[in-house]
Amino acid sequence: MTLGYLFYWYYVLLTATTGGKVYATGDWRLPLSDEDFGDCIETRWVIAGTEGRSSCYAWVKPDEGYHFAGFYDADNQLVSSTDKLSEIRLWSFTDSAQEEDGIVSGNDFYPTVPQTLTAVFLPDIPDAITSPDEAAKTVNTMSDAYDLTGRIITTPRRGQIIVRNRKKVAVK
Repeated sequence: MTLGYLFYWYYVLLTATTGGKVYATGDWRLPLSDEDFGDCIETRWVIAGTEGRSSCYAWVKPDEGYHFAGFYDADNQLVSSTDKLSEIRLWSFTDSAQEEDGIVSGNDFYPTVPQTLTAVFLPDIPDAITSPDEAAKTVNTMSDAYDLTGRIITTPRRGQIIVRNRKKVAVK
């Protein structure tokens, strides 16, 4: 009789909105260069005996003039945000498990649909106002609303989730 182990198979898809890039790994490999970052990153990993919960590590890289607002799930719920741009631990759940005899094999056990998370980047708002023209621009910028992909919303719809002044709000 062979004693097997229960292995859990994870599949996460990270996307980035306009204004930044993202990198992720299930095996905690640091990004080696800017070429590791992209708009869309798939990461897969296998863990033995973690009861369906594990995490991958992600890094974000905002473009100049943008800041990282957080990772959002498919239901537009904030799952992780940080002011630091070092690694972020993103928790994932899976119901894809397979008992193996210690030899982890094949891609057949990965979930067919990945857990999708979006890194949201928003334009920076100027801190210093030095002229009336800049003050008018700042007031207009501060009143702008963005959707969760970072696009400016000119006419928000009732019930829509938007980002205004770096905070996620529901339009009433």
